[in-house]
Amino acid sequence: MRNNIIYISISLATCVIVGVVYSFYRYYAPPQPKQSYMINTTPDDTIRIAFIGDSWAFMHKEHECKIATILQDSIHTPVKVHSYGVCGLTSKEIYENIFRDDNFRLFMSKRQYRYCYVSAGINDTYKKMSTSYYQQSMDGIIRFLLANHIHPILQEIPDYDIQISFEMQKLSKKILRHLSIIINSTPLDCKQIFRDALDELIQEKGYSDKLSILRYKSWNDNGKKDLNTLYRNDRLHLNDRGYTALDSAIAKEILTCISSGHNNEFQLE
Repeated sequence: MRNNIIYISISLATCVIVGVVYSFYRYYAPPQPKQSYMINTTPDDTIRIAFIGDSWAFMHKEHECKIATILQDSIHTPVKVHSYGVCGLTSKEIYENIFRDDNFRLFMSKRQYRYCYVSAGINDTYKKMSTSYYQQSMDGIIRFLLANHIHPILQEIPDYDIQISFEMQKLSKKILRHLSIIINSTPLDCKQIFRDALDELIQEKGYSDKLSILRYKSWNDNGKKDLNTLYRNDRLHLNDRGYTALDSAIAKEILTCISSGHNNEFQLE
């Protein structure tokens, strides 16, 4: 009887350990590539811009008219902006939502978007994921947009206060972040590492002339001054002034694309 109890205890402990290891593996593993599906839409004369990604895209819903107004005043063409984001998502979760979120499919298929601003990777740095996790996720997002002839505008990791964001977390989250730092060899302040990883991906895949990267220094380069004026008290999310600055930079990038006669056509291998 005693031997049976010991055997059962060992078996249960082994199952728990295997389950924990498998959960961590799935949590930290980069996404598996998926075949891009095509969006069936009818083009019109309106320039339509999608905002997708994490909380930055979600919170942009209240500011959609800003970038539309900026562009319409410059090009005298109807502009519509639509935002769809889910708070807290990592780049991998954003990529996977493209295929498993029916609301996202509906959001993309209802309109003929020409440009898509992508806010992805902030939570990767916040949660200390690996750069390979980030690169493979971003590659999948890029490929999906290009396959549907949509010009991606990728948000470079902004200069949010990553130290304060870490300190404001609960103890259990801090422990998980420390574990992530060890597993992924990702330091606490990893913003520049992820910016470099995005540049490396773009160069290796030959995407340079097929998309835009919105450099954080184009709108978020004043250190503590920006943190006080552009961000909310959490130093992680933008306030009204922040979205005005961000939208102005995005509008400038789109105007550059329009003036250069950028072609969204791209054939995937």
